[in-house]
Amino acid sequence: MRLRHWLLLFVAALGWGIGGVITRAAFDQGVDPVEFSAYRSAVAVIAMLGYLLLARRPIPTDREAWRAGAVIGTVNLAAPFLLLTLAVVYASAGFVGLLVANLPIATALWAHFLGDERLKGATILGLSVSFAGMLLLLASGDSGLDEGGNAALAIGLTLLGLAMASYGILYAKRALASIDSVRLALPQFAIGSALLIALLPFTDGLPAEVTANGWLLIISAGVLSTALPFLAFYRAMKHVTATQAALTGYLIPIVAIVLGALLLDERVTPAMLAGGALILAGVVLTDRATSGRAAPLTTDPPGVTSPP
Repeated sequence: MRLRHWLLLFVAALGWGIGGVITRAAFDQGVDPVEFSAYRSAVAVIAMLGYLLLARRPIPTDREAWRAGAVIGTVNLAAPFLLLTLAVVYASAGFVGLLVANLPIATALWAHFLGDERLKGATILGLSVSFAGMLLLLASGDSGLDEGGNAALAIGLTLLGLAMASYGILYAKRALASIDSVRLALPQFAIGSALLIALLPFTDGLPAEVTANGWLLIISAGVLSTALPFLAFYRAMKHVTATQAALTGYLIPIVAIVLGALLLDERVTPAMLAGGALILAGVVLTDRATSGRAAPLTTDPPGVTSPP
């Protein structure tokens, strides 16, 4: 694999990893979680439109792409965006980033129950190790925040978001058998954004009092931790193996913890380090059991939802 392909994977991991940090910083600027999720996704739609125009790619108008985009935009974007953003209200970006690393395990569970792939012994072992890590985080009761933290609620919100996102990934894999992933991206982002914007009247309404810094953070999240990572991952997946692509999942929690500590002065507790080590060990075991042969991918990648 060439250096530029490694750089693309690093850009994807960095973008998704910094998402929680940007979210936490936006909260400090008084941005409401629902507003943040809705307008972040709207910015991603604009960014994707810009990419399609610059790349001279046609804007999808066929029913097949929009029908699949409606499902993926709901379960793989709108719901996870909102749930993971709310999780960052009750825990540090690093704490949530560690939990998000469980996405491959959640996907393996859905694949088993939907009949796509049976669980192997190593997968069950990985699930057990990761679950032990989450129990350790829960038992510690430390969310990484000095005030207002709730580890149990953050874990519940994150796991629910991962359950929906992982189902969306499996649905997207099937949809991409006949739909190009870039053609599917715009409907996914557009419909997910529309659903989140539709929630605004039922919360605090339109964000009339968001500060200039708040808007800067919303735009940064939409471009740097949503649209850009997706496009980078898509470009890389044409040239890397599934095992190599999975490395992004290992980097995301590291990026979230390091940047959260450096930029937001978030605490990194011994329980987070121990629990995180167990979670990552479980993910590695699961990935090795489900990756099979490390052969280059010949199909487009599934839809990918970033962490908050």
